[in-house]
Amino acid sequence: MKKVLLAIFGVALLVACQPKSYEVTGSLEGATSERVILKKIRKGQPVDIDTTEMVDGVFKFTGSLDAPELYFAMVDGKQQPAVFFVSNDKITLTGNVDKLSEVEVSGSELTDILTGFNEGVPGQDRSKELQQEYQMAYMSQDKDKQKLIEEEMQSIMEDQRAYFKNFVDQNIGNECGLFLAMNMAQSQELEELRELIAKFEPTMSEHPYFKEMKEFLGPLEEFEKSQAATAEGAVAPDFTLKSVDGQDVALNSFKGKYVLIDFWASWCQPCRQENPNVVKAYEAFNAKGFEVVSVSVDQDQAAWKKAIEEDGLTWTQLIADEASGVANAYGIQSIPSTFLLDKDGKIVAKNLRGAALEEKLAELLN
Repeated sequence: MKKVLLAIFGVALLVACQPKSYEVTGSLEGATSERVILKKIRKGQPVDIDTTEMVDGVFKFTGSLDAPELYFAMVDGKQQPAVFFVSNDKITLTGNVDKLSEVEVSGSELTDILTGFNEGVPGQDRSKELQQEYQMAYMSQDKDKQKLIEEEMQSIMEDQRAYFKNFVDQNIGNECGLFLAMNMAQSQELEELRELIAKFEPTMSEHPYFKEMKEFLGPLEEFEKSQAATAEGAVAPDFTLKSVDGQDVALNSFKGKYVLIDFWASWCQPCRQENPNVVKAYEAFNAKGFEVVSVSVDQDQAAWKKAIEEDGLTWTQLIADEASGVANAYGIQSIPSTFLLDKDGKIVAKNLRGAALEEKLAELLN
């Protein structure tokens, strides 16, 4: 019984000794009394945490964290920050005020992991060389050299992506790995992101980085739904939007005709360049049962109406604001984007450009 009590007492003592606050102390050569701002990143934006004044190049921040996070120390008048992980420990920064990105950080194991990651990225020096070589090849119009450089750069980027993924996989048990995973999430396909989230969920589900990473799921899942809803053979999602004269027009009102839904905008040069091809197709096939429904994503209605007149667009013109959700329903990521529907409203082709639209209509209507 005595041994059990001693063991319990030992555990309690260990827990009690764990620090509940952080202390970040900096000593920077070349600095006097500049202001220092402590920041962190939330959803890609810097957030101020604390501010202090240096005295003879020395500053100190104190506070507490629920979990370790990446922080930045910015000095007034200096562009590059000092970057380091903060946990409820004593952390020291030592270096030169003019070289904040190179400060030595002690007392932060996660910063050591991040430094190791940064130092190990493959092809960093070669990438800088290739940028200079490409500029010279571009100026001399050496197309063959440009192509070779592009191929080598692509190879380096693939190596870097593999390195990034492998590093994250090896660090799923710490906040540095989670931070890198959160940054990697933006470039992941849906299934890849789901796998990434599953790796960190057992141990990191309450961390702000994990929650932020998980927020990327929603848009990807919505995009997946829109891709399925607008695949060839699917019935195009119905919508009702305002026309130029303010009338409500529903897509379903065009059933019985072949319809081209054309997402565009007055400010989109590729859209404006494609408009003459749509005009030509409309004039050739309208009498045979072909209609066009243009959906503008313009925010400036005056510019929209002016472009309609300038380009001679005589068919139905609708405008979609963000609240309508039409662009999301169709998975629009770039414009122009077009969907050709048959008489039953099923999608038979997408993104037909130039003569391809007329050729498809001739196949369907002649």
